[in-house]
Amino acid sequence: MAYKIERYKHGMVKRFTGVVTYEDVLRSEQQVHADPDFTVFRYVVSDYIGADYRGLNDAQKSDINALRIGGHFSNPRIKYAFVIQNPEICAQIASAVANGDMLHPAETFDTFEEASDWAGL
Repeated sequence: MAYKIERYKHGMVKRFTGVVTYEDVLRSEQQVHADPDFTVFRYVVSDYIGADYRGLNDAQKSDINALRIGGHFSNPRIKYAFVIQNPEICAQIASAVANGDMLHPAETFDTFEEASDWAGL
């Protein structure tokens, strides 16, 4: 497993390490959405600093987006913060936000501190 999930009172932090695969991202999203308190969470912070993450192809994005669309109906108040410095992945996330693929507020950050401040950790 290339990630671990830390649970907090108002959300979760996903910390990725090593080579991050699509399966890692998908499983981590499934775990977040399956949490019994998902409906009251206010944030999910995904920390990719130090990880080798290359992003998702279009089919993989569709799978993740389907989970997040379902999540939006369960909890429209949650925010997604991504700690990542890879410009290609930041652009991919910005594109998903601009295209309306991500229904929740989402931002990318260079540091965990910036992301946690924005998310309200």
